Amino acid sequence: MASFLFKLEERLAMAFFAGTSIFVLIGAATRTAGSPVIWAVDLAQLSFVWACVLGADLAMKKGQHIEIDILVRYFPDKVRQVIATVWQIAIAAFLAMLVWYGIGLTTMNVERELGDVGISYSWVTGAIPVGCFLMLCTTLTRLWQAFTGRAALTLQGTDGKVI
Repeated sequence: MASFLFKLEERLAMAFFAGTSIFVLIGAATRTAGSPVIWAVDLAQLSFVWACVLGADLAMKKGQHIEIDILVRYFPDKVRQVIATVWQIAIAAFLAMLVWYGIGLTTMNVERELGDVGISYSWVTGAIPVGCFLMLCTTLTRLWQAFTGRAALTLQGTDGKVI
């Protein structure tokens, strides 16, 4: 089931990214032709924000987010493990806050229209709580696996090995 959901999320992110490219192309081509269509820019914005949040969760699942380890790389493995755990807890708290406030932002924008498209702007702002919820689930899963001993949290060491 988890691999199915991962593949679904991956395909949705790719579809939204492709949609962004197509809508930008349509907008640019029609603007160049002298008959710009505003809806293409609006739909590009919508698909771009969804591609970003889904892509951020996919990167988190694959451990591909950037790490700045200039200080922690010189610490012993045990200390880095504690720092990684504290960091993941802080990330989870921040993501939970973004989910909470993102829901408020989304409900505030239900009546607002997305440009000339005629759909609710909450489809754009809704990406924040949804994407942050997905990343929160990924973070909590990673923490649970670390606490149950099934996986270790990662920070790079000076020798390049992951702890």
